[in-house]
Amino acid sequence: MTKIFIILLLFLSNNVFAIDIDDTIKSTIEKNPKVQIAYEKLQESKELIENAYNKKLPSITSTISGTYSNSDSSTSSASSTTETFTDKYKLSLTQNLYDAGEKELEIKRSIILFDNEVINFQVTIQNLILSAIEGYLIVINYEKSLEASNKNFDSVSRFLDETNTKFDLGSATLYDLQNAESAFAIAETNLFIAQQNYDVSKITFNRIVGLKPINLEDVLDINKNIDLKTIFENIEKNNYQLAILKNNIKNTNILLAKEKLSIKPSLDLTTSIEYSDTGRIDSGTEKTNGTIGLTLTIPIFKQNIDKSNIRKFQSQLLQSELTTDDTKEDLKIQASNLYKNYLISKSNISSNNKQLKSIQTSLDSIKEEYNIGTKTITDLIDAESALLDINVNYHSSKKDMILNFFNIMALEGSLLKSFENFLPAYN
Repeated sequence: MTKIFIILLLFLSNNVFAIDIDDTIKSTIEKNPKVQIAYEKLQESKELIENAYNKKLPSITSTISGTYSNSDSSTSSASSTTETFTDKYKLSLTQNLYDAGEKELEIKRSIILFDNEVINFQVTIQNLILSAIEGYLIVINYEKSLEASNKNFDSVSRFLDETNTKFDLGSATLYDLQNAESAFAIAETNLFIAQQNYDVSKITFNRIVGLKPINLEDVLDINKNIDLKTIFENIEKNNYQLAILKNNIKNTNILLAKEKLSIKPSLDLTTSIEYSDTGRIDSGTEKTNGTIGLTLTIPIFKQNIDKSNIRKFQSQLLQSELTTDDTKEDLKIQASNLYKNYLISKSNISSNNKQLKSIQTSLDSIKEEYNIGTKTITDLIDAESALLDINVNYHSSKKDMILNFFNIMALEGSLLKSFENFLPAYN
């Protein structure tokens, strides 16, 4: 398969247990009930095509009947009773010879409706993939935030211990001790929040994907230059929402054409053969009858229902065309926002990366100055907190960039190609 690799340095980890994005997508598609529901709807829509073709076939019926009758007669000299058993066997065939092309139009329409269900099925899979990717990245993001919070908590705990020792020795003030205790309380709260966010994200991930994301291994890579003009072109050609709207226009055109054909004549052939056997008690007779006939039906007046339906379908056609044009503009706005957010996320990553290096350098310097007494515990705690904040922002920016990238792919209709090996067969 065409595998998307998004290599994001921060998300590479040395964890022992891992589940990669392929496992995430595969499990999502296999285990989520929405896929089975969409698949069954797809199977149901196949019957529309089958029924449309079957309407071109002849209708054949057979009837078997048996009757018993008796009659009494009497004269002045005698009376008698006559009993009769009659068996009848009849085979009838009816075949339309001409319908002005209405059945052919219905076949084309059924194929369009089936294609819409295929697209709906693909949209269901695509939405699940996006949910799985988002859940995957959220877990990773919270995992990294938890790691950063743990480091911050360890540092602040160490500072608090040192400040307590210095306070006991008289080299730290009560203000220093209170600052250290306050920082410890904040760090403890941040750690608790990070742990809860991480735990909840794993539960949510398990609900979507059906797997436990224990120490996820990130194997995503965005090595793709994208521009807004290309995005617009791909949306015009491949977007699922537009594809359904275009199919709706075709469907309405066919309904309009069928309604116009409803005033055309139709020709049907009817033939039958009947065998009857009368007797059994008395000597009976056998009869065989055959008939063949042509029926020409010419609509003359349909209470103007056909004219009303024609006007209705013409209105629906105009609505579908206007909706399609309006949706194109909405999709362009949506794509523009995703593209903007994607670029902003990339810029934030670059900015955060530089800030990380700067703050880490500053923190190292402050630690040295703190050790020689030129910086206070407050300076050290502030630097640690700044490092924690920028770490969280860095991970969040990476997550946003990836999600924006995949959402752009979804708008372009290209997301499923990246995971086609996991898609169930639907043809």
